[in-house]
Amino acid sequence: MNTFQVIFVVFIVLFLGISIWMGRKGSTLQDFYVMEGNAGPFLIAGTYLATWISAVGMVGLTGVSYSTGIITGVLTWGAYPGFVISAFFIGNKLRRFGKVTLGDFFEDRYGGKNGKNIRVLSSIITIVGLGAYFISQLIGSAVITESVLGLPYNVMLPLMVIVFSVIAITGGAKTVTVTDTIMAVLIALSIGVVFAPIFISNVGIEKMTSYARTNPDFFTPTAGGLVGWGTILGWQVLWCFGNAANPASITRAYLAKDSRTWVKAIMLSLMVIIPLVWMGQLSAGFVKFVDPGLSNPSEALIWAATSQYTPKVIGAFAIAGLFAAVLSTASTQMLMLAFSGSRDIYERFGKFSIDEERDTKSLRMARIWILIFAVLAVLLSWGRPTYIYLAGNFGSSVFAAAFFPALIMGLAWKKTTAVAAYASMWVGLVVDAVLSFYPVFFLDKPLAWADYLPLGIHPVIWALIAAQIVVVVVSLMTQKDITEEQLNVFVACNTREHEHMLTPRKALVHYTIATAVVGVLFMIGVCWFATYAV
Repeated sequence: MNTFQVIFVVFIVLFLGISIWMGRKGSTLQDFYVMEGNAGPFLIAGTYLATWISAVGMVGLTGVSYSTGIITGVLTWGAYPGFVISAFFIGNKLRRFGKVTLGDFFEDRYGGKNGKNIRVLSSIITIVGLGAYFISQLIGSAVITESVLGLPYNVMLPLMVIVFSVIAITGGAKTVTVTDTIMAVLIALSIGVVFAPIFISNVGIEKMTSYARTNPDFFTPTAGGLVGWGTILGWQVLWCFGNAANPASITRAYLAKDSRTWVKAIMLSLMVIIPLVWMGQLSAGFVKFVDPGLSNPSEALIWAATSQYTPKVIGAFAIAGLFAAVLSTASTQMLMLAFSGSRDIYERFGKFSIDEERDTKSLRMARIWILIFAVLAVLLSWGRPTYIYLAGNFGSSVFAAAFFPALIMGLAWKKTTAVAAYASMWVGLVVDAVLSFYPVFFLDKPLAWADYLPLGIHPVIWALIAAQIVVVVVSLMTQKDITEEQLNVFVACNTREHEHMLTPRKALVHYTIATAVVGVLFMIGVCWFATYAV
């Protein structure tokens, strides 16, 4: 076995061992779901960072940086306001409400005769959105492991699913959170601090300037018009609002001890995510300068890690970091998919004689759902499809259009009604799906290709606008349907826990300053390392 294979195998065995060891004592249902709500800021920051840095970003979207330009690639990750929305306006309020899934919130907030229907619909949206995202992780994992281990793609698919499933099944939220945090440290150090600056330095700024003389369009936001502004704007919208309403991200708030812990965690994770993403996208762009004919752009960072420009040991750890980005996200998504099946469907509609029976059966059902989604994901990923970032983007667009309006209005506007939320979720889901898949079936174009729409505006923007209009208009038309129970949930979500907590405005100022300072210091350190230390 070569250096890459040895380090990679050790990495997989290590995390499987940690998962099995942590799950050896078993867990209660509440522990399996949310760690009993006892996670600290570092654990939550780690799992949030590791969940967000995924195959879509480090495998799929780095292909965008390679194909169309560094600036275009960075712009796909330009929707960082989603973190602010998630931290201060959604996550904190959901944490005060408690429970486990978004389905819990939707049913209680919009209860009554429509509560059960909304919960079922939220489960459908969660499965569609996270399912698409999980498939992108599985494709990315098989691509990475194929290049390292030399086994065929279709052989790696079931092997990767087994790894994901073991981590999710053994200990639930506790196992996933702890392993995510360890992997987040590995991702940040191996890719952002060590591999990226060394690779960029060894390629050299001279090659970049030489390439710029003959290919200036590569350094423009639209790649010289290759990518439309409507599409770029759509990327910002789907990443911003999709991330803010993504169950795999915002339900991490349920793990937190209190609101202050949650806000600290988001601040910590964002301080690392921004420079880490920049370094990954920049490295993928530098691959273009030395190998402009790469057959699969999604393998740009894999090529960089295994090339002559990167020492073997460092490249091997970079590959491990890439796989950690995939593994951490995939295990969290499998867990969220399982929760949607067991909590929102099985627990809600099953009949149990006593609570202990419900807990035992629900825990078993959650693990069964993990296996079901594992098999379905393998079938849908078979044959080495190339739509890694397209699948991930579609998952985010589903959450942005179908979840965000009903979620944010339910938390921020007490006049939002159940009928309005239900209609908004359906409109967002249907409009986004129809506009995204129309070019695939009728125009022989990629998923969510936007040039056929007015001004080339991305489908998610049309869907989000339609869903937002529906939730407001229908709410105003159905005010008589609001119940006292719905208002009580609204009040509970908007009641501050401690008077000494920072107001959203002050917290946002602190958050912005801290992020800017740490981000600038990080980039100065990386640039110095790349320029003088290598």
